[in-house]
Amino acid sequence: MEVVKIEAKKRTDLGKKAAKTLRNQGQIPCNLYGGKENVNFYAPYASFKSLIFTPDFKLAEIIVDGTTYRAILKDLQANPVNENIDHLDFQELVETKKVKVNVPLKFTGTPKAAAMGGKVEQTMRKLTVLAFPKDLPSVITMDVSDMDFGSIKRIKELSLPGVEILHSPNIPVARLAVTRAVKEEAAAAAAPAKAAAPAAAAAKPAAPAKK
Repeated sequence: MEVVKIEAKKRTDLGKKAAKTLRNQGQIPCNLYGGKENVNFYAPYASFKSLIFTPDFKLAEIIVDGTTYRAILKDLQANPVNENIDHLDFQELVETKKVKVNVPLKFTGTPKAAAMGGKVEQTMRKLTVLAFPKDLPSVITMDVSDMDFGSIKRIKELSLPGVEILHSPNIPVARLAVTRAVKEEAAAAAAPAKAAAPAAAAAKPAAPAKK
């Protein structure tokens, strides 16, 4: 799993004015909780980019005045006017405590039906799971190579050692459907056949009248 290293400094002034001053200096005020103590710190905005602007699940290694904490990003507060990041909340990873996180779901394999116009539709991009830090997956994969037209993959088909998936087991995560282009092509091919049927009936000689 990828780990983002963040060099930070402890915050001593926790007022709103001090937080605004930090943001004006390109720093982001943060809070770390879940361990032995809460830690208030700040770090440059650039330090968090690869952690925030990504669909991947990553861990953070936060170094505050020489002390290292392993954590996950739990919450982001943005300014509603300019959408700048105002504050970040991190949860410290403690090996004896389970944590709840959102992990990307990715498919592997290509169904044979794809060559005939089938398309795998992904209904969930991320799954919420509960696990100890040592069991946290960076990504959850599902093999879709055995899917055929109309097939559905559900949560219950996933099995991850040490990981509890916090969704109903019957929720679908993938469907294999026919693309619109294939449907339109089939409809266009069927149209001449339908038009030819009445024409053939009209051209058929009428049966002689009975005397």
